[in-house]
Amino acid sequence: MRNLIVSLALFSGLAAAQGPRIFILTDLEGVGGVHDAEEQLLPGQRRFEESRRLLAGELNAAIEGAFAAGASEVVVWDGHDGSRTLSVDLIDRRAKLIQGKPTPANYYLSEKAYDGIIFVGQHAMAGAPNSILAHTQSFEVKRLTINGKPVGEIGQTAAIAGHFGIPVIMLTGDEAACQEIRELQPKAITVAVKRLAGRASALSLSHEEARRRIQAAAREAVSRVREFEPWKIPGPVELKFEYLPRLPANPEGRVVVYRGATVLEAFEAWLGKL
Repeated sequence: MRNLIVSLALFSGLAAAQGPRIFILTDLEGVGGVHDAEEQLLPGQRRFEESRRLLAGELNAAIEGAFAAGASEVVVWDGHDGSRTLSVDLIDRRAKLIQGKPTPANYYLSEKAYDGIIFVGQHAMAGAPNSILAHTQSFEVKRLTINGKPVGEIGQTAAIAGHFGIPVIMLTGDEAACQEIRELQPKAITVAVKRLAGRASALSLSHEEARRRIQAAAREAVSRVREFEPWKIPGPVELKFEYLPRLPANPEGRVVVYRGATVLEAFEAWLGKL
């Protein structure tokens, strides 16, 4: 009987270790209740600490849902403002946190390192209609394309993840960001925590309701993780940045192109110039 109990314990431990490994990328502009670039996005602004608290709440809801679905590991990448927004004392004790810069071209990913990617607090690409605080890397970028296809930060991450065979399984953010990931990965589960409600106003869910929906969505996404396919881009790859005009030095704007045999090589060429 004792041997049977020991065997069952070992089997249970092995099964737990084989649960899905989840990588969560956070941003701030897509969090519910965040809408003002002058008050809510950077350290020292009047409502920045409120934004951090709201982000942590949405993030921990996603972590809770992932573990409830049987995840064996959840790693979080602090993706806002040079990886300076989260803190280890804000996240669920079961998760791990990546912070620091510069960002590597592989976005901290490698071949099959994780089973799925979750975005929390994500914004749409520069120029996206009906979006809130939309931009791509910075508010100076007009347009970014990969092999001619317009993408934002969502597409950049999905492309690198796809290079390593990892699918995006879920995204939380405004309605425009949710639509953006569905165009790249139609099966991705989304939670729209806010939508545009005027020229620059946002209509947000309550924080409690946003957390409830995010937790449920993460639980579903992780439980179905084997159903998702990565977004793979065949090479060669051209990464083209089109910048807004900057008067008086550059009234036409500028275009910068990076190339590689693969998505990863193109990203290495780009980040190597920063």
